[in-house]
Amino acid sequence: MRVFERPGPANTDEMIEILEKVSSRYRYLVVASITGECAVRVAERIRDTTIVCVTCPQGMRWEVDHMQSGPFADIPELQKVRDEWYERGLSRVPMQITQENRLKLAALNIPIIQGTIPFFGPSFSMRLHLQQVTSLDILAKTLELISTGTLVCLECVLMAVDAGAIPEQEPVLAVAGTERGLDTAWVIRSSASANLFHPSKGCRFVELLAKPGISYQPEMAIEYLR
Repeated sequence: MRVFERPGPANTDEMIEILEKVSSRYRYLVVASITGECAVRVAERIRDTTIVCVTCPQGMRWEVDHMQSGPFADIPELQKVRDEWYERGLSRVPMQITQENRLKLAALNIPIIQGTIPFFGPSFSMRLHLQQVTSLDILAKTLELISTGTLVCLECVLMAVDAGAIPEQEPVLAVAGTERGLDTAWVIRSSASANLFHPSKGCRFVELLAKPGISYQPEMAIEYLR
């Protein structure tokens, strides 16, 4: 297992190299990608497995005016992105795949999965708008103790199965990061979100391939929606 010194996009290149070494062992590789950039980079390098890009639901955005703290203030590569947005006078940046990357992914025959995030749907609205923490919030924050990408890897596998892009009970290579870039990779036995805790065919963490040594903990009250 590779343990990175810190979280964030700085690990993306090495993360893709790790994926290249192991991808042939798996039928499916699920890539979490907000803008499509990481999915394109992975797909251009890896051709021996079926790649699925999982992205954010419609309506999510980065709130540039509220980035004085958090990962975009603490992680140098993200801070650079935030400062570029400031310089361009942007206050809200859509969390969506760019048209250019959509065309590239289409040319590479990479499906894009976009839907409700299992731990970021109605329970998130209850936490944010009703100030009511649910068991799903606790589960999500516990997974983030390993790394932010660990939570996202699980969510993306569940979303890909729910969308019919990959089957259940399949060892899937999943990769994600901290806001942007890639810094975490898992092998996860897939399941539909409705079968997450099924005693025999539920989702399971099989092998951790890479993660940041110390995970980044996003704030519970962070606002991403509309």
